[in-house]
Amino acid sequence: MTERLKELQRQRALVQEHLAWLDREIVREAGAPATARPAAASVAPVESPAAAPHASAAAARAEAEAEAMMAEYRRDPESLQSSVKRGCLLYFLGAFALLALGLVAWYFLRQGR
Repeated sequence: MTERLKELQRQRALVQEHLAWLDREIVREAGAPATARPAAASVAPVESPAAAPHASAAAARAEAEAEAMMAEYRRDPESLQSSVKRGCLLYFLGAFALLALGLVAWYFLRQGR
């Protein structure tokens, strides 16, 4: 068994455990009796070696599609960093302008008395 297959099986088991926990929490919140609790999910059996070539081809295809989708939305880290800096500076200047406007309004309101 390859390391990738072992890791995928481990991840599947973790997801099944999480789903079983979600089922138990849903039943608990719904107020159903304790006997209605769903049984814990068992780990699905490993596929036969005969299905492995087909599964690995499908997995490779899915991985390629996922990588293409990620490349479509990937941004250059330097441009992302500069846009974050620009956004922080704009928020700071906006907050400073609001503070100054508030102080000016307070000054004029105090002069009217």
